[in-house]
Amino acid sequence: MKIEIGKITKAQGIKGEVKLLCYVDDAKMLKSVTTVYIGQNSHKVLKCRPDGNFCYLLLEGISDRNTAESLREWAVYADKESVTLQEGRYFIEDLIGCTVVLTDGTNIGKVADILQYGAADVYMCEGERNVSFPFLKDLVVSVDIDRQLITLDEKRFEEVCVYED
Repeated sequence: MKIEIGKITKAQGIKGEVKLLCYVDDAKMLKSVTTVYIGQNSHKVLKCRPDGNFCYLLLEGISDRNTAESLREWAVYADKESVTLQEGRYFIEDLIGCTVVLTDGTNIGKVADILQYGAADVYMCEGERNVSFPFLKDLVVSVDIDRQLITLDEKRFEEVCVYED
């Protein structure tokens, strides 16, 4: 399975390197990526230099500035398994559809969307009552991707949740 990891913003230098605006939390997560996909073509990653929200890639088959420049604005994909996630981090696509329950067993609903605001991601749940809540360390008891289940602390949930009217 492939995931979109970023978009090429420009050519960098004269040897075919490209600057990638990263869609992952930290460009360092892409250090383990060995192959990327641009359009219908796959390219072996020869060099990866993370720099803040950007990453500079030198790709097999892209050896001059003109070829690199022709890739401007193209989406870049990688095999999902090749992206290294830190413990406690998840792909949004793995969280959408998860059932959310409280520690007392109350079923809140299913994750319908995740909004990213910087301080904390906000999870939008659809259920008997639609509700949103921030993904906070002291709120989340466990995340089980295999079982598609997120468990939240019931007391903290009532402090931070926002129900739709």
